[in-house]
Amino acid sequence: MRTTPLPRPAAHLRLQDTDDITTAISDNKENGTAVQHNSRRFTVEEMAKLQDPKVNRIASVTQLFFLDYYFDFMTYVGKRQKRIKDIKSKLEGMNELEQQIQWRSYAGKERALLRKRRIRLKFGDFQVLTQVGQGGYGQVYLARKSDTKEVCALKVMNKRLLHKLDEINHVLTERDVLTQSNSPWLVNLLYAFQDPSSIYLAMEYVPGGDFRTLLNNTGILHPQHARFYISEMFMAVEALHSLGYIHRDLKPENFLIDAGGHIKLTDFGLSAGKLSSERVESMRCKLDAVKDIDQYTSYRSNQATRQSIYRSLRKNEGMRLANSIVGSPDYMALEVLEGKKYDFTIDYWSLGCMLFEGVAGYPPFSGASVNETYANLRRWRHVLRPPVSQSGQCCMSARTWELITHLIAYPHERPRSFKEIQKFSYFSEVDWSKLRETNPPFVPQLDSDTDAGYFDDFSNEADMAKYKEVQQKQQQVEKLADKAEPIGRTAFVGFTFRRHKTPLLDRDEKNETTEKDTFSTFF
Repeated sequence: MRTTPLPRPAAHLRLQDTDDITTAISDNKENGTAVQHNSRRFTVEEMAKLQDPKVNRIASVTQLFFLDYYFDFMTYVGKRQKRIKDIKSKLEGMNELEQQIQWRSYAGKERALLRKRRIRLKFGDFQVLTQVGQGGYGQVYLARKSDTKEVCALKVMNKRLLHKLDEINHVLTERDVLTQSNSPWLVNLLYAFQDPSSIYLAMEYVPGGDFRTLLNNTGILHPQHARFYISEMFMAVEALHSLGYIHRDLKPENFLIDAGGHIKLTDFGLSAGKLSSERVESMRCKLDAVKDIDQYTSYRSNQATRQSIYRSLRKNEGMRLANSIVGSPDYMALEVLEGKKYDFTIDYWSLGCMLFEGVAGYPPFSGASVNETYANLRRWRHVLRPPVSQSGQCCMSARTWELITHLIAYPHERPRSFKEIQKFSYFSEVDWSKLRETNPPFVPQLDSDTDAGYFDDFSNEADMAKYKEVQQKQQQVEKLADKAEPIGRTAFVGFTFRRHKTPLLDRDEKNETTEKDTFSTFF
């Protein structure tokens, strides 16, 4: 069998070129001057382009494209040569007729594999089973890939809406985080692909719903159960931090529960770069608007009263904001909301708020109105108090309160590493190395791998009412005129991805294919 020659890159584009560009960016120490590097001279205009984050990303994904492409290609060629050697060895000793039969069988498998490698993914390759989510610019479906029968959560996003909302960078960030992750604590990406109108993220399906649903159903967690979940949340956040990212938008909705009852972190759209300027400015304006209004700062310390108010808001108002474009400030560190500089410890603040909610039944700064919540955040040192019962008894253990007050603190007072977190007495009974082997408090009761019972039913009028505001926002955006600046050809460069399995064509007695995980990034 003839070996396909190694294809050449696009005309005049070399791996060294992208290395030069990346190095030139890091080596540039003199603003406004041309730079000489590797016998190539960059003008002032070129250096301005090289310093543009969008150009920087294109250079990076170009490198990844060629590195991944050639790695995948050479791996395939090497394995094909091995398969040829194996089949020839197998044919020895057979008569001519048996050799022809075996060779045709082998050649047919190779042709099928080559065809599969050439095919671009499309929406039609997935069988949509039901809708499980709704966002401001797209939907999430439970789907099955037709050829491999993989079950996934397929996120479909409209390019025009993303462009109008200035959300393209956030979607690219989510894709970049997902492609780097192979952690059991983070939702993994299976495929990313696009067509002229939409982009698609096919992620592993996590069938147990989210932590918000669990909190809504339980109200208050048993202390041991709260410790289990917050421990797993810290493991998930540490897995993200180890990749070099800060989540920046942690909340109960972003922690999913897998089939075994364990936590997985998702929704990485704000994990790199800054929050959108419009969102930051909106939050800053709200904070400024309430800074002098004293009536909003009357703190309600009674646990039953605050829990009742919060649960009422979640039921009658808050639940209608599911996946809203503008997030809740309940879990965000003050420096983020104020648009100040921040570091990875803002994620610790968010986890402190979630631990408080788990044991108290409401977030520490929640108010009867949005303005009251913002006002509580402005005076967080005064507002942050342990919950008390009707009889005046504290409803939280001393070591729980110790951890919370170290997480919800000024930046310089927060723990500076995950190792410091693990040393708190609150976690003294936690075996961090065996968390995923621990029996969880709740295990989803699933009828099949496509059971969507823990998600909203989008054919049910009551469930759909939760998304009324989201749908209205989407309709408003759709009515807006398109931006004067069209979506550029390079807007989604480097988006396509496949965490594929390469068949080795080694079949056992059960006629199963031996497979190995590989990673590919394509344009």
